[in-house]
Amino acid sequence: MNQALVRHLLYPVHERLFGRETFRLLAELERTQWLSADALRGYQAGKLRDLLNGVSAGSAYYRRLFAERGIDTHSTDPFEALSRLPLLNKGAIRSHLAEMAACSGQGAFRVMSTGGSTGEPLVFRVNRRREAFDKSARMRAHRWFGVEPGAKEVYVWGVPIGRRRQDRWRSVRDFLLNDLLISAFDVSPAAVRAYLGRIESFDPECIFGYPSSVSKMCDFARAEGLAPRLERLRAVFVTGEVLDAGQRRSIESFFGVPVADGYGGRDAGFCAHQCPAGLMHVTSEHVIVEVVDGDGRPMPMGQVGELVVTNLDNLATPFIRYRTGDMGALLDESCPCGRGLGVIGRLEGRRTDHLVAGDGALRHALSVIYVLRDLPGVGQFQVHQRSDRSIDLKIVPHGGFDEAARSRAIAGVRDCLGETIAVRVDVVERIDPQTSGKYRHVVSDAADTTTRRGSDADSDARERDHCDRASVPANALAAAP
Repeated sequence: MNQALVRHLLYPVHERLFGRETFRLLAELERTQWLSADALRGYQAGKLRDLLNGVSAGSAYYRRLFAERGIDTHSTDPFEALSRLPLLNKGAIRSHLAEMAACSGQGAFRVMSTGGSTGEPLVFRVNRRREAFDKSARMRAHRWFGVEPGAKEVYVWGVPIGRRRQDRWRSVRDFLLNDLLISAFDVSPAAVRAYLGRIESFDPECIFGYPSSVSKMCDFARAEGLAPRLERLRAVFVTGEVLDAGQRRSIESFFGVPVADGYGGRDAGFCAHQCPAGLMHVTSEHVIVEVVDGDGRPMPMGQVGELVVTNLDNLATPFIRYRTGDMGALLDESCPCGRGLGVIGRLEGRRTDHLVAGDGALRHALSVIYVLRDLPGVGQFQVHQRSDRSIDLKIVPHGGFDEAARSRAIAGVRDCLGETIAVRVDVVERIDPQTSGKYRHVVSDAADTTTRRGSDADSDARERDHCDRASVPANALAAAP
């Protein structure tokens, strides 16, 4: 589809049909990114005050909380008021979802879910304004690399393996908006060969996806001597997992373009994007990011702690001082690019493992997570694949988890990995975290025993598979196309 037509007509019409002011917000973000840090702080203060007033008026949960804490949202400094609020976790959202909402009568919202960093499914609501901000912030970050809205973009993203074809609307939408979606879950040799052919024929200006899946595609293609001609490609954008140096080298050397990292989540929103100068900028107009220690106390600049996010634009389910479960640091430094946006430094934490199917093909762990997170009766889960490819599945029940639920869980895992995979289900009262205090919802010992092509890349991949990571499903689903 002609890019100018998509950019100036089809894409804006698409966003308006869904009630999103995406392109108006994009114009605003193009201006505000050049504000000074102090001016952006003032911008945040105004939006934060509006958020606190909104939840005070519309949310029974926050009205009660403000009363208990003695907070007057009209007279108290908004940042001081924010600091007096407790940290918000997923358990509180689950328990108080209905009374937390503050957008009744204020527009449409969408119900979403995420597996979360602990493997605990979380259901929440997202309004159109937050969706529009996420989209416009991503468009702005694309523009930093010369990619305009409407440009051809390949998504290496979460397409369920059992899905034989996209629904008709999605196929039409992708065609009209110049998008091509391929599955990040299936990185088998046959699939990767087909993907590379489709990508070359599509001739995109950018690729967007999980770094582990994109780098594995690059490693395989390099080992096979495959080199798609992509003369218009400008950048590869990655998110959903911590991008390590080996993955960056692999992707950049294969495609010959910069790799730009991103951090965010379905729950808290898209929080940060990397600029061409190499720093990761907070979307300061949309979120406030704090870093706290294990007791919830603020950490000094440059020191690693848990990332806590306040989303300024979602009254449907207000995420105020929300514990992401991800580890990182904020930096007190300016960027050579000249933007006044905040800067996130190191990102640490958990990484998604790849699983091995019965036929030996690699499967992205999210393919299993997508199934388990939505099963009735599953409160929390952990998947452990042993070296013989069998699966130990721990389930902490939420409500009823009977034999029918057990059968659905086994069937869901086998749909992803194959009918020959042995699945053992253990119903437990709790799933203990690692010594670091973090949970791993997927652990794979089988990936290390699988033969892979490309010696240097394989060594890096095996090391990565057992590293902790910061930003999967709390974040991996952030910008799903």
